[in-house]
Order: sequence, then C-alpha cells, then structure tokens
Amino acid sequence: MDGLSSAASGMLADERLQQVIMNNIANLSTPGFKQSSGQLMSFPEQLAQRYSSGSNGAGAVTLGMMQNGAYFQESVSNFSPGLTQTTNRPLDLALIDPAATGDTVYAQTAKGPAPVSTTQFIVGRGGVIETGAGQPILPVDANGSPIAGARVLVNPAYHGAALFGAAGSPVVDAQGNESYRVVSKTGQPLAVNTPNAQAAVQIVSSQTGGIHAFFPVLNVDAQGNTRLALTRDGQLSVGSNGFLISSTGQALLGTGPNGQVLLGSRIKLNPAYQGTTIFSPTGAPVLDQAGHPSYTVVNANGQPLGGATFAPVNVDVQTIQPLGANEYVLTPASTLYRSNATVKSGALESSNASGTQNMVNMIDVYRSYEANQKMIQLIDKTLSKTVQDVGSVPNL
Repeated sequence: MDGLSSAASGMLADERLQQVIMNNIANLSTPGFKQSSGQLMSFPEQLAQRYSSGSNGAGAVTLGMMQNGAYFQESVSNFSPGLTQTTNRPLDLALIDPAATGDTVYAQTAKGPAPVSTTQFIVGRGGVIETGAGQPILPVDANGSPIAGARVLVNPAYHGAALFGAAGSPVVDAQGNESYRVVSKTGQPLAVNTPNAQAAVQIVSSQTGGIHAFFPVLNVDAQGNTRLALTRDGQLSVGSNGFLISSTGQALLGTGPNGQVLLGSRIKLNPAYQGTTIFSPTGAPVLDQAGHPSYTVVNANGQPLGGATFAPVNVDVQTIQPLGANEYVLTPASTLYRSNATVKSGALESSNASGTQNMVNMIDVYRSYEANQKMIQLIDKTLSKTVQDVGSVPNL
C-alpha cells in the first residue's frame, strides 16, 4: 500500500508541475512575463522497523528511514530580465532595471539600512566590505533584520579569491581561515557561521529574489475590491476619459515625489500635447514645443497632483505574491522604494520564458507521470493476484 500512495503522490506532484509549465508556455508572448519553476519536496520520512510475531514490539529491528512520496511545495518565479524589443509605439514601455543583473544585500545607505542591488563587492577603508557604489554592507540577525552599525570586515589572514560562498556565507581557505568577520557597532566580534551565530551576510540572487522594478497599477477583483498591484507589462492603452490603462484594463497609478504610490491617482493624457514621446526615461511627462505636458497625474476628483509622475517602484520580490494576469500583490512584509530603473518608450520587455526549455521540461514531467502510472498498475496487479491466488485451493 505504501507503494500505491508514493506513486499516487508523484502523479499529483507531476500534475501541478505540468500546470506551471503550461502557464509558462501560454505566456511566451506576454510582455514582461516571468516564468516559474515548480519545487518538489519529499513527504516526511518514517522509521521502518521489523517486529516478531507476539513480541509486542520487544526486540524490534530497525530497517531504516522510508519516504512516502513527494508533493508540490511551491512555484518560484525567475525574475531575470527578458529581451527588450523595439515597437516604436508611444504607449509601449520597457523597464531597463540595473537591479535585475546583480545581487541584493543589506547596506548602509544615506537613508539608513536598506536592501540594495550590486554587481560587485569592493574592500574599502579598514577592510570594510562595500557594494560597488561604496556602501558598507550590513549583516543580519537571526530574524533576517539588518544590524545597524555593524560592519563586515575582510579577514587579513584569509588567502583566497572569493569573499562569499552560497547565499553570503564565508569562504574557508586551505588553512581554515574564513574570508570575513563581523563586528558590532562597538567593535565587538559577532559569531558567524556557527550553530549559535549572532550575525550573517545575506546575499540574494536577482533571479529568484532581491530588489526589482515594477509599474504600479490598481487591481480590481471580481467583487469590485481594489488594491495596489505591480506588473512588468508595459503595453499600455487609452481607456475612458483619456486615462491610461494596462493591457489587462487596470488603471495606472502615479507615484509621489517620495516614491510612494498614490492609490487614488490616475494617469491622464493631455489632448493639447503635440509631441510623439509620452514618457521620459524617468517616467515623467514630456513637454512639447508649446510647453504642454504629455500627461498629468490627477486625483479621484480630476485635480492635478503636483510633482507626481508615472515612475516605476522597487520592491523585494520575495515579499510579493503572484496575482495572475501578469500581476503581483503586496504582502505585509512589502516595502516600496523609489526606483532608478530607466523607462524606455516605444519598446516592450519580452517574456523570459524559454519555449524550448519548457517543452523539454513538459516531456520530462510526462515521462515521470507515465512511470508512476505504470507503477500503480503493477502494484494493483500484484495485489489482485495476491488476493485471488494466495490461500486458494486448486480444483483437483
């Protein structure tokens, strides 16, 4: 019976994997789409023991640990950028995001501790490890919160090329020296890479996490409830009353001078504008020769909001959840930041889903599903033969 449940769980997991793959294939041509991959996990192991008849468990012989199948754990999005394709359509926008090609780490910025994206690490004064922009990186505590004032220092006794291992762990050289050490604000050493570690460097790959740029839109669900959503799809169009909407019909939202999204705002095209480009590289409106702006950000009453623009925002993608229709919804852990991504007009970001790779994955899942199906048929046949033949008396 254990074999039946194990094979059946494998078929259910393969079915979920197939749904993820088919969603990737269905969105091969969706602008800004980020493909996902399914993650499987084995069921909790069970300890198998052999008992003697009538022993009441005494003298049981341990046979080992036994797994009882697998289950679909989660779907993980790949946030690597897609190719930028020129369309020459004024209302097509692509985000050129420098954060999408680096790693994200906590660092000391001018506004305090914050997650930042960097493509390299450098060693500054006093051996302090910094981002490529010269910001000292910060360790995090056991809860994943940055430790203000702490510093990550290069170990002078370390002889190696790499400073960081997997996810930011220290690298150990041939002599057993770790690549870096962490000190508190007062200079006291903090334990790293131990069972009772007080600090750790947390580096997140841009493919599956970190800070990324998005366009803010107003999502409306089937019940008419509204909430802030994020998308990379820059295929815009003009809706009623001259308001700009996304490809799914959602209203675009403006951002204030502080980079925060204005939920009650709308982006309205200016009918008096005579130019050809609607958005500047920062997302701000463009002025024509007569000084008319290409668009204005207005509130619910149609009044212009001074200083507001249609600018992208940054968010840690590990704190958002897929909403469907190429949109993501915020969670209580989400914090929006002003983005330094460039808005490219007349272009779209292609889907990063690979048709070839997804077809290969689909075939692999099909073969796994078929193997589990054959196993169930074999076990069923064996059980049927056991019930029908074992203990039966042949006709003489």
